[in-house]
Amino acid sequence: MPKTKTRKYARVKELPNVIIPDPALPPEPLPWTSPAYADKKTVLELGCGKGEHSLGFAAAAPGKLCVGVDCKSHRLCTGGEKGLALGLDNLFFLRAQVEEIRTYFPDRSIHEIWLTFPDPHPKQRSIKHRLSSEKFLEIYSRLLVPGGQVHLKTDSSLLYTYTRESVAYWGGQIKSYSDNLHGENHAFTGARDIVSAFENKATARGETIKFLSFTLNEDPVNQGAVNDPLGRD
Repeated sequence: MPKTKTRKYARVKELPNVIIPDPALPPEPLPWTSPAYADKKTVLELGCGKGEHSLGFAAAAPGKLCVGVDCKSHRLCTGGEKGLALGLDNLFFLRAQVEEIRTYFPDRSIHEIWLTFPDPHPKQRSIKHRLSSEKFLEIYSRLLVPGGQVHLKTDSSLLYTYTRESVAYWGGQIKSYSDNLHGENHAFTGARDIVSAFENKATARGETIKFLSFTLNEDPVNQGAVNDPLGRD
């Protein structure tokens, strides 16, 4: 194992803004259950990697609570260290599988979910692992407050098209979309404000970035409203 990765595995356990649940121990209170965060809207980034988007969300929206989720603790170490260096007290990271996310957040408690460049799982036999497949949409629908939105950024035309079809089949509502996020003069400025290293590499290869926002449990009072895709008020 590379020395850098070994160091991160050890270091991440010391970071106060990174939560690594231990199934062998009794569950501890999660920081976002503290009264200090009771009135904050919550934004999740699932499959956050090194947390580039989560860091940007937290910096842009200090009045909201941002949580980056990934299953690799050495990736979360990078985001956790940067979050501490920037003094972002509204940012946490959680090591968890997306399938288990309802263990850590109550239903109807999340205002936005971001899927930033998830694995498109192109093979037919792995469709069920796509983060916009039916089983995941069901999880998101339970976590989101009425009218809460899911945002997808991807360089995969396959995943982009699949997600639009999956949401429609599930019964969700597409709120906004773009086949070329950086090549159009449109109102999705929030979605373009944060550009990850992966995104830069994709655009350098000539790939176009696709963007999609959708709801899964409409609020009948505010049906049709579109939130700022960066999670700002």
